[in-house]
Amino acid sequence: MHVYLIRHAQSENNILTPGTMQRRKVDPDLTELGYQQREALAEYLANESELGDDGFGISRLYTSAMYRSLLTAHPVSSSLDMQPTVWVDLHEKGGMFRRENGSVNGFSGMSRSAIRQEFPSYRLPGAISENGWYDESMGFEPETHSAFRAIKVAKELSEWRQTDAVVALISHAGFLDILLKAIFGQLPSRPYSMSYYHNNTAITRVEFDGERPILHYLNRVDHLPPAMRSW
Repeated sequence: MHVYLIRHAQSENNILTPGTMQRRKVDPDLTELGYQQREALAEYLANESELGDDGFGISRLYTSAMYRSLLTAHPVSSSLDMQPTVWVDLHEKGGMFRRENGSVNGFSGMSRSAIRQEFPSYRLPGAISENGWYDESMGFEPETHSAFRAIKVAKELSEWRQTDAVVALISHAGFLDILLKAIFGQLPSRPYSMSYYHNNTAITRVEFDGERPILHYLNRVDHLPPAMRSW
């Protein structure tokens, strides 16, 4: 069983600087570059040969419930002719929050009907309701809770190791970092002690066929010309 870990395309928040962080959005759209990156990603995954003659051979496609990830998954699902499944635990570290006047406020995320309206082909779990999917009372998600989610996802992936599935997860830079640490038994760890970083739409491949997971490659952006690569 192989897993491809993919970061979303460039979002509006990704282009902010320390001087423009007041413009940060809780659930941002993609930038114009981001829309170009997602199309390049979709074409690459559908047409490049990785494990055989049928492109990457992806058989399961999952995405975070955050808007930038949902948007990134859309052309990928079309090019692969697949129905993506929203996996709430793939959301970014910190969750849905905004810092204002010294306080942190949580937000619930897109409602079930809002996701259904814009992404009608996506499979939605019961955890997504008309009240959204994030526990806004949490505010900014604690580091320990992010690690707990990563361990849950890593455990589920490990349970699929006896299958011939080829899985793609579209998620976020911070969460993919701790997910890789969870997969390779590196949690708990000190925050920012080291990082498995992913550029926008970068791909990492992990194999679960044996007793231990194997990292085949990390942060590949072969599908993007240099002018389209971003952090």
